[in-house]
Amino acid sequence: MLAGTAWAQAPGVSELEQSGLKPPTVLSQGYAGSSTDMLVSKLLGQSVFSTPDSDDTAIGTIADMVVTPGLGVAAVVIDIRDFAGVEDKRVAVDFGQLEWAATSDGSYRWVLAATADTLRAAPAFTWAGDAPKTPQANGSPDQPAEFSAPASLDTVTPEELHGMGVYGLDDQLIGTIGAVLPFPDGGVDAVIVDVGGFLGLGAKPVAVGYDDPQFSTDIFGNRYLFLNTTREQLEAQPPYDPNTYAGERDLQRMVVTP
Repeated sequence: MLAGTAWAQAPGVSELEQSGLKPPTVLSQGYAGSSTDMLVSKLLGQSVFSTPDSDDTAIGTIADMVVTPGLGVAAVVIDIRDFAGVEDKRVAVDFGQLEWAATSDGSYRWVLAATADTLRAAPAFTWAGDAPKTPQANGSPDQPAEFSAPASLDTVTPEELHGMGVYGLDDQLIGTIGAVLPFPDGGVDAVIVDVGGFLGLGAKPVAVGYDDPQFSTDIFGNRYLFLNTTREQLEAQPPYDPNTYAGERDLQRMVVTP
């Protein structure tokens, strides 16, 4: 994901293999780090700038990282402080938007190519775990989640599709399911795959036909939808528009064959 820096992985290893969908080999074979690998513990607290060469463009510091089981690093949390009139807050950034860039003196720094207006419009990052927990009706504390045995593919409900990760060719994560379009008489017509976006804004919704869905389950029990396409092909599709979809279904609905 990260431009210019490998995220603790051996060359050529796909995101899917990291998710546990294929037998891991690091435990049995060990891990040989490269010169561009970096530990998360070393990232926390590092400064982030909007340009490579000016100290006046310091946006803030890396405050935290969000890791999703099976997906790897989902976001980097940046603590914005005293930047171009932007209110002090924390924002979540796609890890791939951070660049480990060289400065004019040969040193390196983290660069996020974002304007003050973009950061000002970005929603503040909040973590659900920071909110006070509401006791359950029976007064017992929340119990840890337990994964049940995978259901058969024909029992996946529309509710389970929401938020599901979508993988494409080369086993790369290409988006997430943001909505489900049902047929009037039942069943699923298409899923809306949110692809791209920046700082939680601007993701492009693409309608993908739900004709022959292909799923898999990782070692954590998380399920994923697989599409025989690439991120670039999704981004080239006309965006889904709920106001015109009924009349432009053939144009807006992407058909992907297994």
